[in-house]
Amino acid sequence: MTRTTILTLLSAVLFPLALPNELFTFGNPLLGIVALVPYYLAIRDTREAQSASRLGALFGAVSTLLGNYWLMFFGEFSVWTIGGPTVGYIAYNYVLAGFLWRATREPPAYRPILFALVWTLYEYLKSIGFLAYPWGLAAYPFSELSLFTQIVEVTGVWGLTLVAIYANAAAAEVISPRDAVPSSAARSGATQSGATQSGAAHLMMTAVLIVTVGLYGVVRLNAVIPVRTTLDLVLIQQNADAWNTRDIARPLLITQQETERALAELEQSPDLVVWSETSLRYFYQEDSAWYARNPPERPFLEFISELPAPLMTGGPLQNPEDEFAIHNAVLLIEPDTQVRQWYGKRHLVPFAELIPFWETDAVRRFFDRIVGIGGVWTPGPGTRLFSISGRDGSQVEIATPICFEDAFAYLNRSYVLAGADLIVNLTNNSWSRTNSAQIQHFVAARFRAIESRRGLVRSTNSGYTTIIDPWGRVVASRPMFVTTHLSATVPVYAPERESVYTIFGDWLPRSVAVLLAILFAGTCVRRWRLDPKKRAPLAPFLEN
Repeated sequence: MTRTTILTLLSAVLFPLALPNELFTFGNPLLGIVALVPYYLAIRDTREAQSASRLGALFGAVSTLLGNYWLMFFGEFSVWTIGGPTVGYIAYNYVLAGFLWRATREPPAYRPILFALVWTLYEYLKSIGFLAYPWGLAAYPFSELSLFTQIVEVTGVWGLTLVAIYANAAAAEVISPRDAVPSSAARSGATQSGATQSGAAHLMMTAVLIVTVGLYGVVRLNAVIPVRTTLDLVLIQQNADAWNTRDIARPLLITQQETERALAELEQSPDLVVWSETSLRYFYQEDSAWYARNPPERPFLEFISELPAPLMTGGPLQNPEDEFAIHNAVLLIEPDTQVRQWYGKRHLVPFAELIPFWETDAVRRFFDRIVGIGGVWTPGPGTRLFSISGRDGSQVEIATPICFEDAFAYLNRSYVLAGADLIVNLTNNSWSRTNSAQIQHFVAARFRAIESRRGLVRSTNSGYTTIIDPWGRVVASRPMFVTTHLSATVPVYAPERESVYTIFGDWLPRSVAVLLAILFAGTCVRRWRLDPKKRAPLAPFLEN
């Protein structure tokens, strides 16, 4: 086994350990700033791009399996849920390593920042589009360090990723200063002493960045965000078995009973009761006869009619305007048992909730017979907010991202631009039966509160049920994998001005893309000028 292979494997183990896992519940920030040091050295010290790409494939395979091991617990679909992302990230990292290798061909003065820029752009690209999967970002090990996370209101989570990767690359240059390849040394005129000086300079620049980000955090953590009103919420964590498809009535009864216990503890009625994603398994309106009879001990329609507040819950919905559109939805059911408002999940899980070319017979047969998926959801028809009346009579606009939708920065930004005052996420991660799956989801979501400076409420089936303030701090929570509830008065914040991220969105990674494109074009032009064979056909024109 070669030195570069060992270094790559070391990072492939350390990087998942830096992220939330069963050993470090919320991740490990110390590992976050050194986990990729061995991988940087492996890529830098590899002489050929093809060899670097093979190291990238190895890193992608091992880090994905270790960081997303909980995907192996998706019942009979586990071979697809863990196999698909692993194969995908082998391919992604194979390509990424080629670009990282090219970045490390530059002189020591430039290559750490170029390495960080390339990695930041990669994390952005893997977090958008149909196959988007914003898990395992380099920023996540630092989610508990509120002093350093405040910067994401300006840069999005990408700014924290950029600093973290740059810190790794700078540390690598200090540990092992080297003129990566002879050609690089020849172009730059660098010496070993110059490489050492560059490493020290990068380390100093890292310190400056960390201090700057920290000082910004001090200012923002002490800033006051006005509270316009409050909402009294009751969140129900029923801890139902996600794999139970036989006894649908029993989990519903447990949820109802926990709701009644929560309401009995209150001195006054809440403004809203919130259940988790897929709390209702059958269509509420089309299967109303079932809900009129079940659960037998306490029929759901009877339960609803006696609630002192509207119920917000997850369940399937047939679009009233399109009978062929079936949504994974949030329903707002009033005590008169009528659905007054609803939202359909917009960003569906690829190849699980949404399958390309599903209308094609061959595709449908493959997923039905081989994979075991017999139907798909329809993406929701755009942004929809829920209007809830507070106790003082004011209207509060609530966005309700479903499940992993609260991990997508661009999506939650669209809710805020549409007028959302509060974000309430309904999710169900219980199928994994692991803490790390639920905490990784939570860590990704909590950055949305900071980016938009809005409160974030997460109502889950089995955890992690939390209330998060606009600074990303957990105000209240409940333990995972227990039947419980969380009753709280939630402030509705009204920032005097929108955050930079809300206004400009993902300006940082897009700027990085433009910068890297310009640098790449400049490199191509420089090489063309230095290559007589390429210049020969145009020599007469150049001479004139």
